[in-house]
Amino acid sequence: MSAAPTSARRADLDWLRIVALGLLILYHVALVYTPWDWHLNSQHRFVWMEEVILLTSPWRLTLLFLVSGAALRLMSCKYQAGEVLKQRFARLAPPFLFGTLFLITPQSWAETTAKDGYDGGFAHWWFSEFSLKGIADGIPINHLWFVLYIAAYSLVAVALLTRPDWIARAEAWLERTLTGWKLLVLPILYLALVRQLLFPWFGLTNQIQHDWYNHASSLGVFLFGFLVVGRAGVWDQLERLRWVALGAAAVSVVGLMALHAHPGGNVLFGSVKNTTFAINQWTTVCMALGFASRHLRGADGPVRRYLNDAIFPCYLAHQTILVLAVFVLAPKGMPAWIEAPVLIAITFGVSLAIYEAVRRVDLLRPIWGLKPMGPPPPPEPTPARLALIEAVRRESAEPPKVLPA
Repeated sequence: MSAAPTSARRADLDWLRIVALGLLILYHVALVYTPWDWHLNSQHRFVWMEEVILLTSPWRLTLLFLVSGAALRLMSCKYQAGEVLKQRFARLAPPFLFGTLFLITPQSWAETTAKDGYDGGFAHWWFSEFSLKGIADGIPINHLWFVLYIAAYSLVAVALLTRPDWIARAEAWLERTLTGWKLLVLPILYLALVRQLLFPWFGLTNQIQHDWYNHASSLGVFLFGFLVVGRAGVWDQLERLRWVALGAAAVSVVGLMALHAHPGGNVLFGSVKNTTFAINQWTTVCMALGFASRHLRGADGPVRRYLNDAIFPCYLAHQTILVLAVFVLAPKGMPAWIEAPVLIAITFGVSLAIYEAVRRVDLLRPIWGLKPMGPPPPPEPTPARLALIEAVRRESAEPPKVLPA
């Protein structure tokens, strides 16, 4: 059993991150059509969309936080704690600041214009938002809450990196404890307990200062990924349990939909529904991890590298593009079967177009979460240059000649 992760890149974790963030973008498109009040909604609202989004809402962010914790641990194999913190700050802080100033404000302007009849231009809105009064009223960060949480949880993990003995003991304990059925049942019990005890009181606010249910769940799985990514025994168990997890996930999502739709779904103070939620949350994550580990660990190539590079800038851009697209298209009264595919195409297409533009400009790359390109590689040597290098190498390899006395 491995005692610490290696620094080798895990293609399976990259694929899971790509898929989970892609589903998150589709989830936000689906929110446009739910009866719930989102930033902006379509004229078409469907009650059954509440059931559709239950297909991913229990587990999607859980998987993302777990994979993010695992990725941070793999980074720590190559760098000391201080360098890990420096790289994490360089990756997350510029997009968060840029996004708060320039990506979220168009969403807020469009929402206020459509809902409250605000008739000022965007420039006036922007200066009002960042005036002293606007700052005192609070600056919205909308979907960038995820970036802020990852940064905060990374601080916890980096602090742990200063105590490698603690990490080693925790990793060994998890690998020793989570064997067989316990890998499924014990995390389910934890997730069900925190949902039962904390969710009714705190809900899911995405406001870091008092989002205690979210922290108990998301920080827990972030640290779980951080601690188990290098433990071969845990991954062997995940692969062996993948089919069991798939079956439990399929049954639990049907049960969750039924409990959500039925007027008596909150029976026994919601404990049945909360437990079903936790079962679906964890078994789907285990199923995804197990199948990905079995089939995608070596699935590297140009497609994975391109999508892995593109998905974070697309995540940063997508909600602003979506909200502005709804702002323009919703009043036109298009049929839902035309409007929804158009929104999906615009959201993904413009997000990818932005990525294609910014990835080519080294000055823009850091504010979109991309590493600087650095200096270009040296040109390939010409045949004449290669011949000269070989001649010099042979000359230097010959023993020195001894001159006669």
